[in-house]
Amino acid sequence: MAVRVGLIGYGLAGRVFHAPLFAKAGLELAAVASSRPEEVKKDYPDAKVYATPQELFGDEAVDLVVVAAPSDLHYPLTLEALAAGKHVVSDKPFTSSVLEADAVIAAAEKANRIVSCFQNRRWDSDFLTLRKLIEDGVLGEVHSYRAHFEFFRPEVSDIWQDQPGKATGLHYDLGSHLIDQALVLFGTPDWLSADIASQRPGGKVIDGFHIRMAKGRQRIDLMASVLSPDFSTRYAVHGTQGSYMKKHMDIQEEQLRGGMTPEDPGYGIESEDRWAKVTSLVKGKLFARQEPSIPGAHYEYYRGMGEAIERGGRPPVLAEEARQTIRMIEAARQSSEEGRRIEFS
Repeated sequence: MAVRVGLIGYGLAGRVFHAPLFAKAGLELAAVASSRPEEVKKDYPDAKVYATPQELFGDEAVDLVVVAAPSDLHYPLTLEALAAGKHVVSDKPFTSSVLEADAVIAAAEKANRIVSCFQNRRWDSDFLTLRKLIEDGVLGEVHSYRAHFEFFRPEVSDIWQDQPGKATGLHYDLGSHLIDQALVLFGTPDWLSADIASQRPGGKVIDGFHIRMAKGRQRIDLMASVLSPDFSTRYAVHGTQGSYMKKHMDIQEEQLRGGMTPEDPGYGIESEDRWAKVTSLVKGKLFARQEPSIPGAHYEYYRGMGEAIERGGRPPVLAEEARQTIRMIEAARQSSEEGRRIEFS
């Protein structure tokens, strides 16, 4: 029997970025806790709909709870779900602090359940391609890594992401992805320095940041902003044997927002005009080419979760890895406030 999922929240995150992935991953959406029962029933007529997360936690048929609620609810809802004996996936950010992350990890150990964070960007097309190039030695030793998430949203809106609150702001949102990707590739840095700010007129939360990390001679620059009319830089990665230059964002978010699902033809596949430019050193000469993108596959995160629950293996994102990302976010905030580097032992 497939792992049965209980989804908390049917807003943008739950409806667009989580629910469409389950079927392709071999999971079953069994229940949803939402204030929008008509929308849920229209899309998933066989799913039970509960008015509150607590009612969903009491459903004995649910194996895995996915928390796709606003960021300030991730921590308390994750703890409640674990106490109810469920495996849990929390959307990012995992928690608002390392102290909270430690409490979640302890609760998961006590309940003998898996807890993980939805770091779907590990399965972005561009990141999969870059990771393979690095692992295959095509770029040589990477000495400069620059990754951007940039958009153009100059007006402050009424959505909860633009309002002050626990674990809100771009450093917790897109920062969770950028930091996680860097940690996957390079591990814990030697030091971190950051500048985080609210730049939009009338802005109430962090909407831009520049985080610089170092590991030996290597320099890692992570940048995000909602004030970028020309958001044409995704990656600029340079190594001793080559470079990886990418302009376009992974296509999966665009496809999911447009109603495509992972089961549709063409999902996750980038057209040639979106491929990265790779420059390689061959026999002392530099050669440039367009590098075919590995298809994006956000659903592989949930395939990995299903396998971990059914077979007792390693989840696709460890809770300890999610904790480390939160540690870096806290360090970035401290660095920006105090105007100094934060060293890591």
